[in-house]
Amino acid sequence: MIKIGLIGTQSMHARAFAGVCNIPDEAGNYRFSDARVTAVYGVDDVDEHVKATMEKGNIPVRVASMEELYEHCNAFMILQRRGGEHLKYATELIKKGYPVFIDKPVCCSATEIETLKALAGESKTVICGGSGMKYNQQIRELKRQMEHQSFGDILGGSIHHSADMDSPYSGIFFYLPHAVEMMLELFGYDPKCVKTVVHSHDKFTVCVKYDGYMVNLVMSNCAPACVIVNGRKSMVTQIDSSDIFRETMGQFVHAIEQKVITRDVEKLVKHVAVILAVKESLEDDSEVEIS
Repeated sequence: MIKIGLIGTQSMHARAFAGVCNIPDEAGNYRFSDARVTAVYGVDDVDEHVKATMEKGNIPVRVASMEELYEHCNAFMILQRRGGEHLKYATELIKKGYPVFIDKPVCCSATEIETLKALAGESKTVICGGSGMKYNQQIRELKRQMEHQSFGDILGGSIHHSADMDSPYSGIFFYLPHAVEMMLELFGYDPKCVKTVVHSHDKFTVCVKYDGYMVNLVMSNCAPACVIVNGRKSMVTQIDSSDIFRETMGQFVHAIEQKVITRDVEKLVKHVAVILAVKESLEDDSEVEIS
């Protein structure tokens, strides 16, 4: 049995991931026969909300330390809202050889990217994470169509989502990963540079240059998210994100079952590199290369 421990419960992601594993359907069937969320460490949360998360996610055990969590779990999801808190736990877990999922943003600095790359280079375990939007079924279908050239040559695109550069949870790093990861999954993991145009803290556009075309990330408090693919033939798709916790947990469980050892986290941390460039572009009001 894959026994998953959750680190951090302040985000609704904790309840959602637990529900995917722990709550059967109307016929009494569990989505994953061999995976359960068995314990929670509410390191970032207040007592009342931890209890509510446990109740709604059907989580049986609450612990007060990592040592206790190890007694109940053999895989872990790091879910704190602040990405700068993730690497401390990820480092310990990866060094111990436990499968780990790191929620978005995976980290928040160039130094943390390099640390995670070094950990992965010596890894003997599964390292997953980031925004679940990249696993959304509509995003997958758009990617399949783009790969089969259903739109002809790609001329550009835009992704409409919400973000807030003044979020109390690591600012621009909190919501922007969703749009960035959709962009990377659809248009490729080799964007060249960014330029950010600001109307307000929650209404701005990131112009992302690729070789041969440009993708705009339009942040405007829109709901639902929307993806526009421009080619010889173009398409507008409203994104139903209700499947992302199910699909993300499925990816994590599958990687554990197949013992997919992660030695390269280049794709996993790419959204962080892009957002670091966006942050610099905001500060300098300039076009910034993505390093």
